[in-house]
Amino acid sequence: MHAPAPTGPDRPTSAPWSTAFITRLHRYKALLQRRWWIPVLTICLGLFVQAWLIYQTPPSFESRSKMMLAGKLNISQSAVYSEDSVNFYGTQIQLMQSQEVRRSAEQLVRSTHPEMQPVMVDVTVVQKPRTSIFDLIAIGTTPDYTQAYLNAVMQKYLDFKKGMRENQGSTVTTAITEQLIQVEKDLRSAEDEMIEFQKQNNIGFIQEEGNSAAAYLVRLNQQYAQLKTEYDLLSLLDLDQNLDRAQGKGDMPSAPNAQGSDDKAPGMAFSDVGPEADYLKAKQSLQLLKAERETLSKDLRPKHPKIIKLNDEVTKQEKLIELYRQDTVEKLDTRRKSIGKQMENLQSNIKEWETKALDLSQRLAQFNRIKGKAERLKTLYDRLTNSLKDVNVSQSVDSGDQVSIMEMAGAPISVRPGWFKSLLIGLGCGALAGVAVLLLLDRIDDRMASFGEFQHHFSENVLGQIPKEKTKGRVTLLQPDDARHVFAESYRNIRSSIFFMPYEGPRPKTMLVTSSVPNEGKSTISSNLAITMALSGARTLLIDGDLRRGALREAFGVSSKIGFSEVLKQEVNWQEVVVPTSYPNLFLLPRGKTLGQPSEHLLRESTDALLREMYNHYDYIIIDSSPVLAADDSTSLAPKIDATLFVVRLSYTSARLTRKSLELLYNRQVNVPGVILNYVDTSLPEYYYYQYSEYYNTPVPVEEHDDVAVAHRHHQPKQIQSS
Repeated sequence: MHAPAPTGPDRPTSAPWSTAFITRLHRYKALLQRRWWIPVLTICLGLFVQAWLIYQTPPSFESRSKMMLAGKLNISQSAVYSEDSVNFYGTQIQLMQSQEVRRSAEQLVRSTHPEMQPVMVDVTVVQKPRTSIFDLIAIGTTPDYTQAYLNAVMQKYLDFKKGMRENQGSTVTTAITEQLIQVEKDLRSAEDEMIEFQKQNNIGFIQEEGNSAAAYLVRLNQQYAQLKTEYDLLSLLDLDQNLDRAQGKGDMPSAPNAQGSDDKAPGMAFSDVGPEADYLKAKQSLQLLKAERETLSKDLRPKHPKIIKLNDEVTKQEKLIELYRQDTVEKLDTRRKSIGKQMENLQSNIKEWETKALDLSQRLAQFNRIKGKAERLKTLYDRLTNSLKDVNVSQSVDSGDQVSIMEMAGAPISVRPGWFKSLLIGLGCGALAGVAVLLLLDRIDDRMASFGEFQHHFSENVLGQIPKEKTKGRVTLLQPDDARHVFAESYRNIRSSIFFMPYEGPRPKTMLVTSSVPNEGKSTISSNLAITMALSGARTLLIDGDLRRGALREAFGVSSKIGFSEVLKQEVNWQEVVVPTSYPNLFLLPRGKTLGQPSEHLLRESTDALLREMYNHYDYIIIDSSPVLAADDSTSLAPKIDATLFVVRLSYTSARLTRKSLELLYNRQVNVPGVILNYVDTSLPEYYYYQYSEYYNTPVPVEEHDDVAVAHRHHQPKQIQSS
């Protein structure tokens, strides 16, 4: 059974934006180094196109003229033709370059100079800074036509401005005249309506009558308010309270009644005669009798004749008071009813006079509306009359901004297109096109350039990273005292990752090294990894399993020409072809002769027996196999091996091909404990820690007997399962 795949540490989900940005810049730099010819080609193409356009451009002639803004004649008229002063100069420039002026200029040149052949003329108008002068520049392919065309443009511009002014004045005059006629009709109609209203209504009488009616209504409302107050008091107060109020009121000032006569103010004034006076006198007499009885009661007994007589008189007086009280109450009720009738009469009069006052007010308001309408129409008529006079004056005396010709078109001179500017434009366009093509290729190219990009595409564990060598040509194998400290440490790191992976069962002894496509460095990695393990004291066998193009024999300087191919064909015993190398504890089984169909031999049971026999003789067996997508050899042999180490060359291997290769291995139930990244660019920001490796760059002893060297002693033999 295969050992379970190791579980690597949790990798960061994202990198700082600055690191990612610098990494992307390095990716673009590498892309530019690989495809530098693309921007060079686009720049050359841009320069060629621009030079061809310059060559094809016919010779041009330039003619110049000037126009200026004349002064203003200020007159005291408001209806003067004027233009927007804020955008005046920009408006004039646009008018000079407008299609209407250009078309009219072409017609003028055609009519005055029929012998000239029309050509395309480009007219540019520029205002000189801090002046009122316009520079007109005309460029054409014919000198005479260009000069005549520029003069025609200035003339037609002045004609266009004059026509605009005349058309505007004529339009305004017509509009004011039409409006003046209509206002005059409306004014006559309003005056006739006012005269007719005055014939039917006496305006002075209406005003006087309205004032009198308003004053009379005020008096009626005051009188009604007094009566209502008296009526409410008579209803709310009892007899004694009303008598006290009437006794304390005294004489009231006179006020006009509903009929206009003077009378006492409404209310119950106290009188010496009548039931109310008798009632008050009886109450006073009763109080005197009770006082006298109370005085005598202090000295006399209750049965005394005087006391009895006083009691009889008190009883008689109380009966008399009750009679007077009834009469007084009836009188008060009658008074209240009388006041109620007066209130009803006043309310009726108030409504009548309110109707009369409202009618007078409506007629007066109608007259004011008619009068106001006539006055407004009269004011509008006067304003329109004055405006019409102003327009007539402005047409006679033009006081607006006047642009006149300062210099006629000068003699045309030959001009050449700017070579430097044109070539600079071609250079810029070519460079931009090259950058665009490179960016497009970068979007299409899915090759991974760094560890971070690999993590973005895959979740497989990374056993180690091999930095790229700065030397050109074939990478030499590791030596016991190799001076390439960083390069050697990277293989030691892979060795430690293999030794100390978190396996739950026996650790793998047989390991197959493969990749997606050729030239990813799998043979170099398998050789150096075998050397590193042998230097740690482990008895290691390196097998050249690339039976089509294996070259480990040349790398290690072995002269034997028979090897693994002959062993698979059972022509020779494997122990006879295994040769020792110059490295201690490292043995090599060369490829032998090439095989046409290696997978046919790898799937045999004899291969399983061969692997089981080798398994017991070595601590580690490393097999360099062919690429996964190049042949079926690796996918046929990998299921028989404990672990498969997958090599990915950065900036070379496509993520799509890598994913396809891993899927083929996983589908064959191959144990892939991790991936080895080869050709790592240590100048990227995420590899900043490589600078510390040189700090510990010390001579490496020939024999490495560190703690990892004893890891192989605890491995248990594993039975190889037949495929």
